[in-house]
Parts: sequence; structure tokens; C-alpha cells
Amino acid sequence: MRSRVFRCQWRNGMVTDHGSSRRSIRRVKRLATLDAWTRAEHVARTAYALTLRPPLQRHFGLADQIRRAAVSIPANVVEGYALGSTPQFVRHLKIALGSAAELSCHLRIARDLELCERTRVDAVVTDAERIVRILVGLIRTLIRRTRASRIPNPQSRLSHHPPPRSTVLR
Repeated sequence: MRSRVFRCQWRNGMVTDHGSSRRSIRRVKRLATLDAWTRAEHVARTAYALTLRPPLQRHFGLADQIRRAAVSIPANVVEGYALGSTPQFVRHLKIALGSAAELSCHLRIARDLELCERTRVDAVVTDAERIVRILVGLIRTLIRRTRASRIPNPQSRLSHHPPPRSTVLR
């Protein structure tokens, strides 16, 4: 008996199985398998470490903003995931998306002011932009899935007719 090799690709929080003749998509059951969260954690650690080095370390305001934005990305992904409903998850993913864009902006400013080593900042900015793309894809997928699964509410026949005219009795 010949064993089959399955190649899986993780995309937008879902696994796509390319090893079989038909593609199957399964929902993520564990947070650790969500690419957006694992990458966001890595970026948060890296960006936070950048703020602990001089000269950025001495610029408390910018360093604090970088730290807050960096830590906010994985924290919002986890919080939305933990709430258990798709609308809440999408809401928190949008917040994480904003934090990732904010982090990218702050890091570019720090780089342009020569407060950080250019190569390190460029690597983190590239990772942050990658997270933005992943989050946008995940949000679009979740919104598309929730719209497709909704059962349309039937329209009342009364709503299609104009309201009756009031008659005045004399």
C-alpha cells in the first residue's frame, strides 16, 4: 500500500489540503495554527526589542507608541478569537489591522529619524505589512462566509403595500 503525502498550505486562518484530488478547507480549531496570530506575536517581540536599544530608548513617547501598537496586534487577535463569535472576531481583527498599520507608521518615523538600525526596522516593517495583508484576507474571508451563511428574512407582504388612507368620518 502506498502512502499519500499531503501538502497543506495555511492561508487566512484556514488550511487548504492540496494532497487530495479535491481541495478541502477546514476551520481553525486552535489559535496556535492561525498564521496571523503567530506572525503578530513575532513582530510584537521584535518591535518591542527595538525600543529597548538606544537611541530609540531615550525617545519615550515614540518608543511607547511602538510598544503599544506592537503588543496590541496579537492581543486583539487573541481577544476576538476567545469571544467565540464571528462578528466579534472580525471586529477585533479590524482593531488589530489598525494597530499593525500604526506600528508600520511609527517604525518608519523612527527609521527616518535614524533612531533605529535601518536593516532591523525594515525587516519589522516588512513583517508588519505582511500581517496587514494577512488580516485583510482573513477579515474578507470571514465576512464573505458569514454573509453566505445567513438565512434571508422573509419580507412581509404588508410591507409592500402602501399604508391605508385614513378616512375621516363626518
